[in-house]
Amino acid sequence: MEGCCARHAPSFTDGPETIVARNVRGEERTFTPTLTRSFSVHERQSIEVAPGDRLMLTANRRDAGFRATNGELVTVHAIDRGRIQLEDGRALPANYHQFDHGYTITAHRSQGKTVDGVILSTDAMKQELFYVGASRGRSEFAIVTSDREQLRESLGISCARPSATELAREQAHLPQPEHRIQQAPAQQIEPPVPRHEISISQDIGLSL
Repeated sequence: MEGCCARHAPSFTDGPETIVARNVRGEERTFTPTLTRSFSVHERQSIEVAPGDRLMLTANRRDAGFRATNGELVTVHAIDRGRIQLEDGRALPANYHQFDHGYTITAHRSQGKTVDGVILSTDAMKQELFYVGASRGRSEFAIVTSDREQLRESLGISCARPSATELAREQAHLPQPEHRIQQAPAQQIEPPVPRHEISISQDIGLSL
């Protein structure tokens, strides 16, 4: 949705809470929470783009004349009448604004990409994510950190979830807890004293 702002508006007639979006022309549209999955909201910012720049595309597009993948890195070939021409022959459509400079990316986005050299800037990172970022470079790799000890400690921590087999194996090596049964000394129970029912009768004598 190009050039719009959104606000939450409680709706008592339509049921659940709705979202009202307004575009640059002042037109408003109302969306239910279910429809919010069909679009994304971005903040527009101006960046300078020149031939030779690296860009990262941040939205998928499957049009007939242009296809793009979120996280794709591209290189600018030229700027032709306001349109960005890429080195691979594609041109960004006039209504495609989801891109940013691609000189730095997160380790998550770097998965599946390969470059000549990698500069990894981090103070704390789990070992699996560190491996992803460090293994992207073909020939060069450098680490920039302000806390070497903190980085060393974080690299010793794994974020991988153990499998069911590993959990069962770990459980098998755990010492079995000791079950102790404490038996209280037997108490001597005296038999109950039998109850005797006594009937008392009174004889009344009469003399004449």
